[in-house]
This record gives sequence, structure tokens and C-alpha cells, in this order.
Amino acid sequence: MLQAYLYIAKMKLLTNLTYRFEWLTSIFTNLILMLASVFIWQAAYRGGGGAGEALSVDDMVTYSILSSTLGALFVCNVQDTIYVKMREGQIATDLYRPLPLLGGYLADDIGGMLSSILNNAIPLFLFAALFFGFPGPADPLSLALFIPSCLLSYGILWLLSALVGMVAFWVMELGNMGMVKDVILRVLSGAFVPIWFFPGPVQTVSAFLPFQYTYQTPLGIYIGRVGTYEALGDMAVQAVWIALLALLLAAVWRRAKTKTLIQGG
Repeated sequence: MLQAYLYIAKMKLLTNLTYRFEWLTSIFTNLILMLASVFIWQAAYRGGGGAGEALSVDDMVTYSILSSTLGALFVCNVQDTIYVKMREGQIATDLYRPLPLLGGYLADDIGGMLSSILNNAIPLFLFAALFFGFPGPADPLSLALFIPSCLLSYGILWLLSALVGMVAFWVMELGNMGMVKDVILRVLSGAFVPIWFFPGPVQTVSAFLPFQYTYQTPLGIYIGRVGTYEALGDMAVQAVWIALLALLLAAVWRRAKTKTLIQGG
């Protein structure tokens, strides 16, 4: 079964590498977002408006560069995949396959993420290193903790996207639900503005939600804002959220399969 998943990921990787125009447009879009974020923080610090958390302008530049890179790297198309498959009736064919449906979609997104490393993450990182200096980690230990934290972050993001996609089993149109989820995620994850700069009550509420553990946690580890013991604690929270969201997804998926059988495919 593992070979089947690897084959799905490989085919997605090869497919994405063949579409050069999409690669160029994606690079351009992510580059504009990265530059805008970096310039905003540089302007904020020049105006004296960003020094409340003992973070230097270099820290925030590195934070912005890594945030944009992770945004391009974290491929979670599962919600759109489920929606399109349901709308076009292809979900019935996928259910007949010998592989678990969601496992196949996860392998497909992992293949997309691998292609994004080559198509987006590496070019963005090299461009940032050329124009803003190499955005290195605070220390080797921060880098060592950053990598597994990113993997946990992706797990949370993918599970959230899959849960949104499950709604397609009950409604004909998802409408702007996916966009609303993405906007909430971007704001409350600290992808644009770290939650450290938010008012105290917002930080307290955010600590009990999964969003800040997708971007702010690994980025805080990378720039050294989060210490070693705090990082390990945050990674444990990430693992707990993955377990909770996986259990919720499994429960929803059981109901969704029943709904599909009732509808006749």
C-alpha cells in the first residue's frame, strides 16, 4: 500500500513540474506577497511602531520570508479536490479504489508539496537571500526543532482543509466557505502579523485554537523567539491538535460515506 501512495505522490510531482506557466505565475504571486510583507515590516520599524516584543527588524524580515515560503510550500488542495469530485460525481470511482480515499488525497497533496519545494520554496528563499541577506535560524537547535514543527503544522492545515471539504457531502456548493477558512487561518495563524502583537485577550483565546500552531509556532522557533522547552511544549500541543482533528475527521468521514451511499454515489 505504501508503494501506491508513493506512486500517487510521484505522479503529482511530475505533473506539476510540467506546467511551467502555472509555476511562473505562482512564483510571481508569492514573490509579490513576500516583498510586500517585508517592506511593511521594514517601514513599521523605521516608524518606531514594531518594537514592542523585543524583536528586531531582522527577526521580522526573516519571519516574513519564512512565512511566505511556508505559504507556498504547504499544499492543501484536499478541500477543493473533494468538492470537485463530489460535484462531478467522480467520488464514486475513487471510493471503489483499493486505497483509502483520504489517504490517496493526502498522498496527492504531498506530491504537490514536493513539487512546490522545487517550484516555489527554493526560488523564493534564494531571492530573499540575494536581496535581504540569508534568513538563517537563530541557532542550529532552532533549525532542528523547526523542521518537525513544520511537519506537524502541515498535518493541522491538511486536516482542517479536509474537514472543510467534507461539507461538500451535505451541500451542493461550498460557496466562499473555503475562502473564509483561509482568511481566518491567515489572520489567526500569525502568518501575516504574529499573535504576539495582538491584544492580550486575543492571544489568550488563540492559545486554545489550532490556528497559531500552523505558522507562528514553527516561525517563532526558527527566529529564536520561542525557547527550547517552550518549543517542545508547543510541538506537543501541535500533536494533540492533530490527534483531535484526525478523530473528528474520521467521525465525519464515516457519516459522509453513509450519506454518499444513500444518495447512490
